[in-house]
Parts: sequence; structure tokens; C-alpha cells
Amino acid sequence: MKSVTRLLAIALLFAGATPRLGVVAAAAQEVKREAIIEGAKKEGKVQIYALLAVPEHMQIIQRFKEKYPFIEPALYRATSERLYTRIENEARANTHLVDVVGVSGYQYYQLLKRGLIGRYESPERRSFDPAFKDKEGRWTAYYVNPMVTAFNTRQLTAQEAPKDYGDLVDPKWKGKLVMEDEEIEWFSTMMGFWGEEKGLAYMRRLAAQNYVIRHGHTLMTQLVAAGEYPAAVIVYGPQTQSTRNAGAPIDWHALNPTVSGINLMGIAAKAPHPNAAMLYIDHMLSEEIQKDYLSGKFFKVSARQGIPSAVMQKLSKVKVIPVDITQSENFEKHRKRFREIFLGER
Repeated sequence: MKSVTRLLAIALLFAGATPRLGVVAAAAQEVKREAIIEGAKKEGKVQIYALLAVPEHMQIIQRFKEKYPFIEPALYRATSERLYTRIENEARANTHLVDVVGVSGYQYYQLLKRGLIGRYESPERRSFDPAFKDKEGRWTAYYVNPMVTAFNTRQLTAQEAPKDYGDLVDPKWKGKLVMEDEEIEWFSTMMGFWGEEKGLAYMRRLAAQNYVIRHGHTLMTQLVAAGEYPAAVIVYGPQTQSTRNAGAPIDWHALNPTVSGINLMGIAAKAPHPNAAMLYIDHMLSEEIQKDYLSGKFFKVSARQGIPSAVMQKLSKVKVIPVDITQSENFEKHRKRFREIFLGER
């Protein structure tokens, strides 16, 4: 710690009578980081609960271990819903095991409301688009999932395929496209974007198209690529682009606006290894991981500014709005309304 203190003293000396705030701030940040590293050495562990697939996440963890060999990471992977339930149950039992939380927006917001998420202003957050981080340091989108419309390239040209919201309610597509049966996040976000009157009017017109209802975006992507349907109303852009890159006859258009699912990461409020957790969050949000791993190897879309991808290139032409995670408070209301409109349930 003496070397850290000396570093700060030297920075202050160079600042002189007219303090160079940037130099002082950088030195202070270095002091803080050294303290975090020292704390992490004593902790020796970090427990991660996240939804990113294990084969992918383990590569990120391996890189972390190379940088911080004194920390042993442990990963528990499940769906967002199961992770939420596990964290909540542990909190009720006063058994706080998780350090780093990485789940989708709706579940993350519920954890936040219950006081189970802490605050950490990672220096890496400065590089993230303001729409994909909060102002208090409680969450940052470590990858995002834009929702797009996809089409089979053997059946439709890019010009012929539906490419905007107006096209999706064109009578010529009636009964021909496929749609997900639980598109609640997209539905609630667009209702908020358009407003009640316009939103309901559009959703009812879309429902009147009598599209084929299936469950699962992965399945719908596969079915469109196989030619079972000429197009899908909403699928995930990164998955569709990855399928296209593998040689399948599928492509996609970005709707305007494009709703983007968000997968959020932050520190648990009662993390048993808080310093190691902070280092892991820095690692996940770093340019190296966002660019070389999430975007480069795994075809995920990064919310970090300056990370190129084929998906982001298309999205640059439209307005992208993140899923409104506050709508999770009214999830059952939105789910009921969606199912009434699209599935005819009462």
C-alpha cells in the first residue's frame, strides 16, 4: 500500500499550484484499484450467477484467471427466471452466496426493487451508451439482443420481405408469417413507446393478420431458415446473423424503432467477495472481452461504444430502444393483454 500512497503523492506534486485534476483523478483511481486488488487477494474467490451459455462464459472466466490467478471463479448458469428465484431464496434464508449477477432486464429489475443489487461504478462504464446503463452504478448491459424481423432469402428478396411495422400489417402476409407466443417484453416496450391508443390499435391490427403462433425464437429462426415460413415477425438479430453466417438462407431487417433485449450485470448487495466481484465486472465490461469475445467469438451485440459488428452496422440506420425493465412491475398485466389480443384468451 505504501507504493500506492507514493504514487498519489507524486501525482499531487506534479499537479503543482494549479492542480491538474485529470492527473489527480487518475492517481486516485489507481489507488482505489490497487486497494480492490489487495482486497480480492484476501478473498480469493468470486461466485458468478449468469445466463450466458457455459462454453462461452468459461472462456471469459479463463481469461480472467490469467489476469488474476489469485482468484478462483465459480459459475452457476441457469435461465434468468431460475437465477432470480435462487437469489431471492438465498436472501430469504439469509444465505448470501452470489457476488456477480448477470440476468435479463426484467428479472434484474425485480432484484433491484428487493434491494438485492449493490452499487459499483466501474471505470469501464464510461464507454457504454447511456441508454444501456443506469445512473447509479447498479447495472450495465453486458450484451444486448436486438429484436428484428427475419426472412428466407430463397423465398423473398430483401425488397420483398417485410421491413417495417407497416409491412407487418399488410394484408398480403395474412396467415403466412410466424410469431412468438410470449413476446411480452417487445409488446410492453412498444406500448410504452407508442402510447396506449396507438399501441393498442397497432397490436390489434397485427393480431388480425392471424399469423402462426409458435414458442421460441430459436425455433422460429430455424423454421424460417428451413423454408417452413417465408418470414418471422420478431426474432433475435444476433442469432439470425449467426445462422446466416453459417450459410443458412436467412437474412433480417431492423424495424424502426428496434426494441433491444438487455442482459444486465452488477454486484450483489451482500456479495461475500465484493472486491473480486468488482474486478470481474471490470473484466466483463472491458474492451477486450466485449470486442474479442462477446462480439468477436460469440456473435453477441455489445452496448459498449466503438465495438463493430454486422448487426450494429444495420442498427445504425434505425432508432434502438432498450426493453423498458420497469414494465416488469406490470408483467402479468402485459402478459394478460398480449394473450387476449394475440391468442384470444380471456
